[in-house]
Amino acid sequence: MDKQYQYKTEMFTALAQMAKGLASDSRLVILHLLFQAPSTVETLAKESGLSVANTSRHLQVLKQSNLVKSVKDGNYIIYSLANYKIYDLINLLIDIGEDEIADFKKAQNTANSEPGVKTISLADAKKIKAHSFMLDARTEHEYNEGHVDGAVNIPYTEIEEHLQELPKNQPIIVYCRGRLCPITNDVTKELNDNGFEAYSLNNTCRDWQELNC
Repeated sequence: MDKQYQYKTEMFTALAQMAKGLASDSRLVILHLLFQAPSTVETLAKESGLSVANTSRHLQVLKQSNLVKSVKDGNYIIYSLANYKIYDLINLLIDIGEDEIADFKKAQNTANSEPGVKTISLADAKKIKAHSFMLDARTEHEYNEGHVDGAVNIPYTEIEEHLQELPKNQPIIVYCRGRLCPITNDVTKELNDNGFEAYSLNNTCRDWQELNC
């Protein structure tokens, strides 16, 4: 019995250590970025808005929690998710947040109801994809790691300078990093304010692929 109790305690201790890695909004942001593509600490710092030193400290906690792994590539260290089930775990946390945390859902509804923001569901986006322009607003690095078939990449920081290249005679479906990414709504609003018919798809390219679109 003592051995069984010790075994159970060790397993729960290991899980608690992993959960500790999730107990930081900054580390959740880093994991959210790593869903898109393996990245260097410098890239993660730039996209998260954290300092390089702070990002590095968070990555060490994530490694100790077995949530992130790294490999050396020349002069750089490339970080990636230790297991892609972590993607499903974070999505499950988001689902629970939407179901159980009133302020969480309120914030989402507020963001999606701003003037100029028109949202579209994954199912409805699939229905109109054939005659729509799919715009991937992520970085080129993230786009190259994987994207919706037929999507055109214009990084969110470059939208304004590429407005003349976008069609005004067909719907534009904008997607980025998923449900917690504000970029999709921001880009959609900018496009609609400039006379386009744009829709915000708050899902990832992986969500799209899993729908077998």
